Amino acid sequence: MLGLYEAAHLRVHGEDILDEALAFPTTHLKTLVEHLEYPLVVKVNIALYQPIRKARSYISIYQDEASHSKALLELAKLDFNLLQSLHKKELSHITWLVVERFRFSSKLPFFGDRVVETCLWIAVACFEPQYSYARIIQAKLLAITTVIDDMYDAYGTPAELELFTEAIERWDNGSIDRLPEYMRSCYQAILDVYKEIEE
Repeated sequence: MLGLYEAAHLRVHGEDILDEALAFPTTHLKTLVEHLEYPLVVKVNIALYQPIRKARSYISIYQDEASHSKALLELAKLDFNLLQSLHKKELSHITWLVVERFRFSSKLPFFGDRVVETCLWIAVACFEPQYSYARIIQAKLLAITTVIDDMYDAYGTPAELELFTEAIERWDNGSIDRLPEYMRSCYQAILDVYKEIEE
């Protein structure tokens, strides 16, 4: 019943059978939870609170099961820690890029440091280890995009933004001298990141 409940939460729009199937295990699991024993009661409570399992909580529950496989448990812990370490390295790289290389926080007075948020958005979209380079590139682009968005929404004057738009349309280093000082670091960052992507 727990499996049906969790599977029903993985439905996509238009799967009416799973929409209907969700009501049955939900009602019964809520009724049965008082009569279950450990570790099943923990699994059910977690599933009722958060139907889509998180690896970290599932690993700790699985290790308490009498029938668990020690090799599988050790492999799951290693895999989880390796992936977490990879995500930390990516975040460190993006933070270094925004803070040290582009110096957005010191050169752009309106800069809201949303590096962690940016990296999390990308990690949700493609979390597998083999997509590390794709995550880094996407996070760089998204970090620059948020700066540009803030510049257009809240800081730049219409005349300055027109110059910036023209520079983007020209896409060359010669346009940088006509930009206001605070826009230069952002424009140079755009050129640098796209040059890096091409290489």
